[in-house]
Amino acid sequence: MIYSLFATCRLHHINPYNWLKDVLQRMHLYTTNNIADLLPHNWSRHNDSASVM
Repeated sequence: MIYSLFATCRLHHINPYNWLKDVLQRMHLYTTNNIADLLPHNWSRHNDSASVM
């Protein structure tokens, strides 16, 4: 599953390390209704500092 998430990051030109670091730091702030915002394809839209590879 982690490999799939990292592959999705690469597909969307997101640095997987930066994405994972940010998600782990903010995960506790999200409810089950909006946890999908942390998936790589959504994260890049909501994160101004999305790291482009």
